[in-house]
Amino acid sequence: MKSEGKTRKVKRERSHKLIIEVGIIALLFFAATLFFTLYSDYVITKDAYLSSKNELIERDLTNLQVKFKDIRNIGWVLDNMKKFPDSASIEVTEDEEELYMDPEVEKKLEDLIHGNLSPEDVDSTMQNLYVKHIYSILALTLSRDGETENGIWLMGILNDNQSILYMDDMTYESYGDSEVYMELMDYRSSEHSAVKELLSDNGKTDGKVFYETYYDEASGHAYYNGYLIVNKEAGAKCVLCVRYDWTDFHNKLYDNAKQSMIVGFLVLLVLNGLLMLFIYKKVISPVLKVKSGVSEYMEDKDSDAVTEKMNDIKVRNEIGVLADSFSDLATEMDRYTEEIVILNDEKTRIKTELGLAKSIQSSMLPSNFPAFPNRKEFDIYASMDPAKEVGGDFYDFFLIDEDHLCIIIADVSGKGVPAALFMMSSKIILENQSMPGKTPAQILTDANKIIFSNNKEKMFVTVWLGILELSTGKLSASNAGHEYPAIKDESGSFSLYKDKHGLVIGAMAMMNYTDYEIVLKPGDKIFVYTDGVAEASNSKKELFGTDRMVEALNKKPDAAPDELLALVREDVDAFVKNAEQFDDLTMLCLEYHGPAK
Repeated sequence: MKSEGKTRKVKRERSHKLIIEVGIIALLFFAATLFFTLYSDYVITKDAYLSSKNELIERDLTNLQVKFKDIRNIGWVLDNMKKFPDSASIEVTEDEEELYMDPEVEKKLEDLIHGNLSPEDVDSTMQNLYVKHIYSILALTLSRDGETENGIWLMGILNDNQSILYMDDMTYESYGDSEVYMELMDYRSSEHSAVKELLSDNGKTDGKVFYETYYDEASGHAYYNGYLIVNKEAGAKCVLCVRYDWTDFHNKLYDNAKQSMIVGFLVLLVLNGLLMLFIYKKVISPVLKVKSGVSEYMEDKDSDAVTEKMNDIKVRNEIGVLADSFSDLATEMDRYTEEIVILNDEKTRIKTELGLAKSIQSSMLPSNFPAFPNRKEFDIYASMDPAKEVGGDFYDFFLIDEDHLCIIIADVSGKGVPAALFMMSSKIILENQSMPGKTPAQILTDANKIIFSNNKEKMFVTVWLGILELSTGKLSASNAGHEYPAIKDESGSFSLYKDKHGLVIGAMAMMNYTDYEIVLKPGDKIFVYTDGVAEASNSKKELFGTDRMVEALNKKPDAAPDELLALVREDVDAFVKNAEQFDDLTMLCLEYHGPAK
């Protein structure tokens, strides 16, 4: 009872498992679709916004590049700033203002700017004045052209690829009080993809702008940067950077995506619920009805009730087809069950009749041993094991008169009931023809005429028939297509006696058979058998054969007839093992003791 309760619980759990599984799959599918849609919308909107800035960035950088290309010795200025960070101050002293007014100084500054003169060719005072002059020019250039919404940098990228000199938040109010802030910063290329590309390119692509998105964790701002090399000199690269702060747009875009995610998720839940309701009505509920119908049919086997229940399922899909198919199956099962009952009754009847036929057939063969307890001249024993319920082999032995014993062994063509019926008629005919004074050949000839005349089915029978004269041991025999007999003579062992074969009985109307004689001495034996012995086969389709049969007989050639038959059968069974018996197996053995004393 406990086990049944547990089984019912498992079935209840399984009955709701399908909708749960479908619900999970649908939810995951909708969630993945929603995520992909929103992510795609986010990426496309972001890329469209940033791409719209590319033209503005490239315009500003290109305009500034033209002006900076005419300024020489920037590399030396940047390198000087690295050596003397304090030189970033461009506060001009009174003495320096006077020098600016000197035409010769002005001429040197122009030559230094245009590259006609190297900073190493002038004294330190002139160098310092040149640095401040360059700072002022840079400040003026960037302040006048840097009218972008977020700002422009002038960066000096040194050879170590990490330390960066940059000019930021430049203002220019008047030539004398301009302030330019320069610092030595660590602007790592690992954190800026565009700088990394710029360094790899090394100015090979002239005029190429490198873009990147960058999030500054310190300020919490998102930037879109564009970089362009404007001047290359040994020791440093002068790079312009235009930076757009798109934090507000990014935050707005993120908030919109978040709101869309929430709304989409709510819509997803509603759609998923509607889908589950649809699946339940169109799939789960009909399936449960089919399941209920199956369970009821298993209990009461009422196909009419099942058909009525299946007709209630109105869905027009594969479930409806399944319901109709099960209804048809239940009806067919009822019809098949009725046929099975009828067939079982018929099978039982046939089995009973075959059992009766087997009993009748067995009763027609001599089966009481010793068969002639009062006759000391001989000892005889025989057995017949049919392959089916009834067989086509038979044996017989009887006294024609007080001094003559008739021995018959035969094998009818075919198996089963037809062979059994032909066997019974053949046995009766042979027995009726075995009259005193007739030889074995005459008996076979007369029996052949009778059997052939009524043989519409064209069956035949092989027969070995012998008549033993008990007073002398003379055995007269004739063979109608049967197996060779095995004889134990004065040599003390069995061997095959290859007698002359005639045609099987029932094949042709006019047949004459030949007699032959063997004289048996006291202690001699004759063993006759059907082909079921020699042709017994194992699982490898190998035949037992007459050699193994003779070998089995010679294990104990002096044994009594019943023991000899048992030895042969034992060897046959050991050879065949589990293979199915294909043919009837019949054996007979006679031992002659000599005339009565």
